[in-house]
Amino acid sequence: SKEGGESEAARAAETSKSERDEAVAEALSTARDLFSSIAAAVSGEFRIPALEYKLLGKMNKVASEKYNHMADFTSGLAVFVESLREKEASLGPLASQIEGLEAQLDELEALVLQLDEYSKRLENRVKKYVFS
Repeated sequence: SKEGGESEAARAAETSKSERDEAVAEALSTARDLFSSIAAAVSGEFRIPALEYKLLGKMNKVASEKYNHMADFTSGLAVFVESLREKEASLGPLASQIEGLEAQLDELEALVLQLDEYSKRLENRVKKYVFS
């Protein structure tokens, strides 16, 4: 009976060890599942910011290209304005000549009016002497 008791104790110990092994295996499986879930959650949490940074990088590239285009356009405008200034400077002497001509035309117009008035008076005198 002592042998039977030892045998039962051995079986109980072996059953207890087997149950412990199953419990450890189940705990390890649960831990692996937990860590896999945590890894997936962390990966998901970092995916959105990573996509946002990628989008921000693309937006920065587009903005940079636009600013470069604007800089080129502005440079072109500066060249155009400079050419207009040169043309204006070259037209300066012509403008003063035109102003001089306008002054001469005003004088000539005044002389023509005086001549017209004189010719009318002269015509009236001639009519007065011829027809009287």
